[in-house]
Amino acid sequence: MTQTPPAPITDSDVDTKGHDYLPGWIKKYWGSKPEHTRAYKSGIGLIRRPDVVVVKDASKPPTQDNIKQIVEMKFPPDTLKAEQRDAYAKIAGDEKKLATLEPGDCDCQSEEPKDPNIPIEELGAAATVAAWVLYILSKGKSPRPPLRPVPGLAPVF
Repeated sequence: MTQTPPAPITDSDVDTKGHDYLPGWIKKYWGSKPEHTRAYKSGIGLIRRPDVVVVKDASKPPTQDNIKQIVEMKFPPDTLKAEQRDAYAKIAGDEKKLATLEPGDCDCQSEEPKDPNIPIEELGAAATVAAWVLYILSKGKSPRPPLRPVPGLAPVF
């Protein structure tokens, strides 16, 4: 990292959006700023991209004063190395803002919630009610709904 505090690499038009193509950013901007005087070399830690950056205010860029937490996800055999932890703590401004997630941290063993089973016969009535609500709220500017529920679709064999 070449700036203190580290600065996020963001889209040139939207400062809350990460840059889409990092190699293009490096080619365009590296060396054009006084803080980027060294030649860029990959793999030596000049650029860090955390897995997740949680911000306090989503309308502002992910700078130190707006970072709530940095989350790094690690899957075996990969582990969080000291140099990576130190770099992310520097980005966040405080090591307490850094969290590491591993497969054992998730609740993957819990059962997925089941989708509610709604009989297809009830969907026609619900759609008709929704269409009438839309018609009334739009003061008649939406298509007039049917007077009775449309029967559910039946499969054709």
